[in-house]
This record gives sequence, C-alpha cells and structure tokens, in this order.
Amino acid sequence: MDKLIPICILVVIIIIGFFSKVADLSSLNKRIEFTSSYREKFIKFIKKIIEEHIFDNTIYQELTADVKAMQYELGEDGEYAYMTDNLRGVAVRGYQLLINFLPETRGIINGRNNSILAERYKNQIHDCEDMFIRHLGTLESQWKSVRKGLLNPFSSFAEGTKVIILSPLILLSWFGFVPVEKTDRAKKNMFIKLLNVFVSILGFAATIITIVVGWNDFWDIVFKFFK
Repeated sequence: MDKLIPICILVVIIIIGFFSKVADLSSLNKRIEFTSSYREKFIKFIKKIIEEHIFDNTIYQELTADVKAMQYELGEDGEYAYMTDNLRGVAVRGYQLLINFLPETRGIINGRNNSILAERYKNQIHDCEDMFIRHLGTLESQWKSVRKGLLNPFSSFAEGTKVIILSPLILLSWFGFVPVEKTDRAKKNMFIKLLNVFVSILGFAATIITIVVGWNDFWDIVFKFFK
C-alpha cells in the first residue's frame, strides 16, 4: 500500500502531462490555421493593390478586425527589434510591423508613382511575407517538438508537474481574473522553467526511491555508504 500511493501519484501526473500536450497540439493546430488563413487573405489583398490597383475594403476590414489578435500571435516574429523611419523622423524599439503597416496600405496606390514611397512599401510587404513564413515555421517546429514527446512518460511527467505548478494561475485565467496573455508569459518565464526542471527531477527521483526501496531502506543505504 505504501508503494501503491506514489505509483498512483506518478501515473496521475503523467496522465495530466499527456492531456496537457494533447491540448497544446490542438491549440497549435488552431494557431497554424489562423496564421495561414490570415496570411492568404493578406496576400490576396496586397496582390489586388499591386497588380490591379484595387483597394478591397471588404478584405481590409476583415484583416483590420483580426489585426490585434494576429499581431499578438506573431509575437517577436512580427516585430522589428529596432526600426528607423526617416520619412517620419522616428526610431522605435519593438516595432510591431503588421499593426502599423496595415493602415498604410491605403496609401500604396497613391504612392506608387513616388519612388521613395514605392520602395518603402515594397520592402515592408516583403517583410510581412517573411514574418508570416517565419512564424508558421516557429509553430510547426513547436508542433513537432510536442508531438515527438507525446508518448514519452518522462516528458509527460515534466509537463504534468508544470501544469500543477501553474494551476493557480491557470484557474484564475479560466475564471477571467488574470489575462490569458499573463498566463502565456508565465509559461515561458525562465524562472518557472528552471523551477519546473528542479521540481520534476526531485519529484521523479523521490517517487522512484519510494517505489523501489522505500525511504527507510534508502537512508540506511546512504548512512552505510558514508560510514
């Protein structure tokens, strides 16, 4: 009975980690679909402007309605670390490309005869295309990483431990007391990652010791070793 309890705890944590990974895969699939759909719509919108000189207001409104969500999804993949705009005379760190460029598309048609503006728009369009491709690569890499460790019990144990550590924050997020963005940032926090590694190793080792030899026999072995 003494060994059955830690075995059950170990299995429960692994199961929690497994289903957390399944949820992560589902979330990543939705994020990939959202990014791909927005990218296709954006490309279609830009092509109409460049090739047909038509500003499609319907697509523009659809893109604008989701631009904040898309910019948040892109994260660092959708930002310039440092950006200098000589035309406006400003320099900005962490410049959000999509959310700033989209309103400027209204001026692309009017500015096509201005070589400076035309070149500027062209560069930003290429940057936006690269941004989407880069982020899709990031998401697909994350999906493969999670899928690879889906059936790994050690990985699932570590994931289950992380869920337990963050459970108060996750519950507060579910009830709307804490923004989802803060929960996402907490999951990526270096301190949380280090704490998770430490607790996972310590917890797994403690469980194995309890199951294999028991703590009394373990300490007897330790004391005999040092003597």
